[in-house]
Amino acid sequence: MRGAVISGLAAMVWPDRQRRVNFTNPLNGRRWLSLLAPDPRHGIRFHPSLALDRRELGFSFRSNALGLRGPAAPDAPQVLLGTSFAMGLSVDNGDNWYERLLEPGHWFNAAMPVGPLNQIRLLEDVYTGSGDALLYLYHPNLWKTAQGYLAADREGRDIFSVMRWKADRASTLKLIPRWLAKEAAKVSSGLSHYARIDGEPWYFNAGYCHLDLAKNKALFDTVAGHLDQLFARFKKVVVLRVPIKEELAADRGFSPKLTALGQGYDCFWDAFQARLAPNVEAHVLPRSAFEFSDFLPYDTHWSARGNATFCRLAAPLLRGAGLTGIMECD
Repeated sequence: MRGAVISGLAAMVWPDRQRRVNFTNPLNGRRWLSLLAPDPRHGIRFHPSLALDRRELGFSFRSNALGLRGPAAPDAPQVLLGTSFAMGLSVDNGDNWYERLLEPGHWFNAAMPVGPLNQIRLLEDVYTGSGDALLYLYHPNLWKTAQGYLAADREGRDIFSVMRWKADRASTLKLIPRWLAKEAAKVSSGLSHYARIDGEPWYFNAGYCHLDLAKNKALFDTVAGHLDQLFARFKKVVVLRVPIKEELAADRGFSPKLTALGQGYDCFWDAFQARLAPNVEAHVLPRSAFEFSDFLPYDTHWSARGNATFCRLAAPLLRGAGLTGIMECD
């Protein structure tokens, strides 16, 4: 166990983007933040028309003229929303699941890691399509993400100010000692869990977007109300709950804190699902269908294999729900 922690911390600290996507490290996180610009209504957008090769982030990356991902198709009849799993991140262009599953012209990818209220505003400002259907990828970071953007709205500040995000080199260098001390404390408390899987170091965050539903009922009610408004814009809504690697680690008994984290995620999902309107169809993708190799060792997102696994699982569900523009997944 100690060897796994030592090698895991070493991999966490060394920012080798060619081998390991890791935005927890401030040196890498700085590069991610530099792609983003705050938006008073939409929360954040990417700088428009970005085209980066693998040397910048560890994967190739594009944004469209709207500062979003995928084709700029605001007149498409169907919309994709969610946070970064829906948006597509951490794999090369061409490996993102929506590029393999959703036919261009049929879909508008409006997903960004923002709250549902920001997504409502984005559709009000940009979307001109018929609203035939919405595909919403439910990720457990939804509630914590929305909490930050609601605070920004309430305080009249942008998300960079609220979260104290800074992308300049001086601020990044100043942050590194604090980050290292915080990570050491998280290891001691069990919030950071390191393991070796197939000979490689892996990192699991047992505090990732953790919220206690009983203590955050007002937040849940507010965000769930925004989701109700968002879903009501569409004739048909399909919600897919996606698993994250911390949940796989919890299923395998890696640590009590990871188990508790997964139980907290389930509480929010159960409360969310209980209030869905008749036009909303919800599915939980089975965690047993995913392996650790479907995820990235030091990032929360899917690997290229994980994107392909999601395509294979999602395609029959989406076709069965009557959604169009669903391509064959090989």
